[in-house]
Amino acid sequence: TGVAVSPAPVPRAERLVPTLRNLFEELSGLELADADPGASFLELGLDSLVLTQAALAVQKQFGVKVTFRQLLEEVPSLGQLAAFLDGRMPPEAAPVAAAAPTAQLTANILGQPQVATSAGAAFPVQAAPAVFPAQAAAGAAFPAQGMTAGAAFPAQAMAFPAQAMAAPAGTLQAVVAQQLWLMTQQLVLLSGQPSQAMAAQAFPQAPAAQAPSEPVAVQAQASQPAPAPSAPATVATPAAAPDEADLKGPVKYDVKKAFGAIARISLAPKDSLTPRQQTFLEDFTRRYTTKTQGSKRSAQENRSQLSDPRVVTGFRPLLKELIYPLAVNRSKGSKLWDVDGNEYLDALNGFGSVMFGHAPDFITQAVHKQVDDGYELGPMHPLAGEVAKLVCEFTGADRAALCNTGSEAVMGALRIARTVTGRSTVAIFSGSYHGIFDEVLVRGTKSLRTVPAAPGIMAGAVQDVLVLDYGTPESLEILRSRADSLAAIMVEPVQSRRPDFQPREFLHQLRDLTQKSGSVYIFDEVITGFRMHPGGAQAVFGVQADVATYGKVVGGGMPIGVIAGKRPFMDALDGGHWQFGDDSVPTVGVTYFAGTFVRHPLALAAAKAALEHMKAAGPELQRSVSAKADQLASTLNAFFDEVGAPLRIKHFGSLWKTFVTADVANADLLFCLLRDKGIHIWDGFPCFFTTAHSDTDLRRLITAFQDSVTELQDAGFLPGTARPQPQAPAAFDSNQPPVPGARLGRDPQGNPAWFVPHPTVPGKFVK
Repeated sequence: TGVAVSPAPVPRAERLVPTLRNLFEELSGLELADADPGASFLELGLDSLVLTQAALAVQKQFGVKVTFRQLLEEVPSLGQLAAFLDGRMPPEAAPVAAAAPTAQLTANILGQPQVATSAGAAFPVQAAPAVFPAQAAAGAAFPAQGMTAGAAFPAQAMAFPAQAMAAPAGTLQAVVAQQLWLMTQQLVLLSGQPSQAMAAQAFPQAPAAQAPSEPVAVQAQASQPAPAPSAPATVATPAAAPDEADLKGPVKYDVKKAFGAIARISLAPKDSLTPRQQTFLEDFTRRYTTKTQGSKRSAQENRSQLSDPRVVTGFRPLLKELIYPLAVNRSKGSKLWDVDGNEYLDALNGFGSVMFGHAPDFITQAVHKQVDDGYELGPMHPLAGEVAKLVCEFTGADRAALCNTGSEAVMGALRIARTVTGRSTVAIFSGSYHGIFDEVLVRGTKSLRTVPAAPGIMAGAVQDVLVLDYGTPESLEILRSRADSLAAIMVEPVQSRRPDFQPREFLHQLRDLTQKSGSVYIFDEVITGFRMHPGGAQAVFGVQADVATYGKVVGGGMPIGVIAGKRPFMDALDGGHWQFGDDSVPTVGVTYFAGTFVRHPLALAAAKAALEHMKAAGPELQRSVSAKADQLASTLNAFFDEVGAPLRIKHFGSLWKTFVTADVANADLLFCLLRDKGIHIWDGFPCFFTTAHSDTDLRRLITAFQDSVTELQDAGFLPGTARPQPQAPAAFDSNQPPVPGARLGRDPQGNPAWFVPHPTVPGKFVK
């Protein structure tokens, strides 16, 4: 046999065309096997979404930057794109002519026929069915493609690894690697070592090919029996980290680890109560359920049809009769009224969406006017542009986009970040709340693996999210080490369930890091936006994010979400600026973002009214509301310290939350007592002040807390010492004057009293 003559190598540009065809086919779902390389992408049916994805995929796979605009104008076909890439990729190494004699020498030694490979070298064909060694003990291995481990090579037959056959033409490293492997096997044979020694020699992994080559088909001769396969190799699996050992199956519900607003349900047996506790609980349950019987009846009657986690959250067998929300049918200002006519001071305030009290006149008038004018869906409403301009004026953003909820805004922001950067991984922080879609309902682990935080969320949905501790030096170092692979770092600048932690320096450090790495810096200001300052938390901390998300306050009580940010990022939603009357076109690749109820006219009317109201009031609006939270926290925390109650009020701006600072079995009773005293509040949720809360409302809230804590301490449900009750005055005794010379008389109310000489005015007596 002689050396096989290989054909002239195919130019790389031509070899890139099928690779690009496959890439575009995978992205678009279209059949492009027969696509003409000269046909434009538009002629092939590829739209702007596919071309945006393609630009990112090409850059990732070939290391050459291609923009959406270039795919439209400069390289608008597969052939032109292939030539463009070929001209910018590193040059290929020339084929090595010495490969053929080496293969010939091997064939002579082994007495085997040869086959020509795409690298231009002839390699021996195995005389029997190929049995390649699996992973060697040292860890280097052949690919496990149906191979068995430990098979001895026949003395006169050496199997050449399949990846050597598929080495791409002109790849110098691959050819050299093939030669070295062949020489090693030849030396083993010549030294008379057993065939197992050959099996231990792992073929080196070939470097990644610039373009795929077709594998060489090797016909095995059936004249010799195949060696008997040995037992499959056993590959050791690393033990799961302690915090991951129970994560391999479906996610299970755990009330102690309940995430965000998920329904908290505990079926643990009833706690053992003392007689005093039992009597108190029975009396309170009777009183409260009688007072709110309409709400309880509504919950029971609707349970079979209405599926709602709010109705069951907080369930425990001990408090079963108290687990139902108040059914409220009227509101105004700081007050709510339930179906039984009971009045409540609202502390929850729409989970932060209510900033001006319920049904403020300036909002209701704007919404009523829009109802009269119509609330059509589909057409562009003039208010959309007005709201966007006001948002940009408040926040300093270049552009703004509208949607329905804060969750949608966060989802859109992440999509923007990945579109612009071409990267996949997003970093967020434990304890932050970013909404209800799968990708942000996650938990981190010690090994930096991210897992779903609720049943029904697949592991694959969260694999591109990195969860770290918030505000720690260790997290900062991890982010620095991975910065170049991060599409975005997203923060809830002050976490709503940890309002006292306000990491100003950490937020600035993240700004520096993202500017250097090109990652998108996202502020989730759905809660903090417009509430803490007209410019949100960014203004409070002096940090300008690339993109920010908003909701709640900006909607004036109506459902809305907003994404606002710098132009290079926001352009990913609509292609960027263009204008009429010239040849300008959208030049930025776009991602998908839409919704039926986006830009709802009623929400737009409320949003415009809210923004204009805040603009007229200025920053004093936010400062005055935040001052009430300051006073509440200082007054109640002093009271808690005085009576030894394990409670704390923590706040940021006008957001405040009650924390139980010790392990107290039935501390959730506090919130039941507060509702009984006319405070609308739920356990586990942050509370908010509004412009409608008066000083009288503040005193009412403080008194309700103090009285509830005192009752729970008296009943033995809270530790500490209850505040001493005022002593009743001693019975009046007309025969025992308090001091010598005192005179008997009557006070202004007509009650008998003693009067003593005035200390400075002779002849005058005082009580």
